[in-house]
Amino acid sequence: MPSIKAIKGTPDTCTGIFVSSAAVSEFPEPDRMAELSQAYQKALEDADAKQISTLVFPSLPLAKQASRMFPAINALYKLMRDFQDSHAHPEEILICCEDDQVLNLYMVVWNMYYAADKPSRMNDGRWD
Repeated sequence: MPSIKAIKGTPDTCTGIFVSSAAVSEFPEPDRMAELSQAYQKALEDADAKQISTLVFPSLPLAKQASRMFPAINALYKLMRDFQDSHAHPEEILICCEDDQVLNLYMVVWNMYYAADKPSRMNDGRWD
């Protein structure tokens, strides 16, 4: 069963193939999101071609306005979900979050838009 999880960690501590080409040092402006989406798409295609089981993406850096992160995270989740729905690999996608606030935002977006029920929510013990 394909899965996507946001986890706390660094590229060194996250198990899987790390996608360094998707790393950005600053939160991308809306017109740069297309470039980032292309980097994600290429990494996903490469993982499928090489039959990589676990692919690790870096999280987006914290934006000055956290509310700007919701649509960006949602767009990346949608890209990953759509890809996993039509390809066998990667079976697991991890988003490696070094910042606790960023991890929280990734979990909130997942829980609001993608979790179909309580067991499918991302939760690291902060909520119910």
